[in-house]
Amino acid sequence: MKKSFSFISASVLLFTGITCASIAAPVYATSNANQTSSAICQLSDISLGGVLATACEGPIAGNDTGDKGSLLPDLNNGLFSSFVGTNVKWSLAGKSDENPFAITADNKLSSGTWRLGEALASNTFVVSLKAGDAYTAYLFKDYDFSKGLTGVFNTIGVALEGNGKAGKELSHASLFVPKTGTNPPPTSVPEPASLLGLGLVASGMVMVRRRRAI
Repeated sequence: MKKSFSFISASVLLFTGITCASIAAPVYATSNANQTSSAICQLSDISLGGVLATACEGPIAGNDTGDKGSLLPDLNNGLFSSFVGTNVKWSLAGKSDENPFAITADNKLSSGTWRLGEALASNTFVVSLKAGDAYTAYLFKDYDFSKGLTGVFNTIGVALEGNGKAGKELSHASLFVPKTGTNPPPTSVPEPASLLGLGLVASGMVMVRRRRAI
């Protein structure tokens, strides 16, 4: 009877610990709070040298650049910080319709090619696609420039035409680069509930082993 009670107690501790640890585990997801339409960005919307974007955010209503542009402030306030780290300051390196040396693109098309003018000093950068009344930002992290400076894009993750099956024509593409070095994303510290759950799991495993040894 005592052995059965010990085994049941250990099982309960083990189950409770796993449940607590699962509940406390953090959930990571991209939040598009300013999403403006049924379009949803995908990493496959854009590539460079055959390499897909690392992350994307959008579509976001408004302009990415200019006097009322919101992307640069968002980048400086931590957009993509979970990928590039904190305290990263960005600058606009060029636009396909203003400074084509930095970045060129098939403007006025819903899909086409785009190209960087040269390999960048940083292998982490952001390309923004503007179409209709919205834009989407695409992060490329640790890109290997030996793979090439030419890529392809599709605006279906920015703004959709009336039929909802094709993207609107590209207004321009913008290139943003970090002005300072990046700090690695902080290492997650287990929350108290996680520690409690792991402790209960360990206790349950010890009791099960003792019972089997008897």
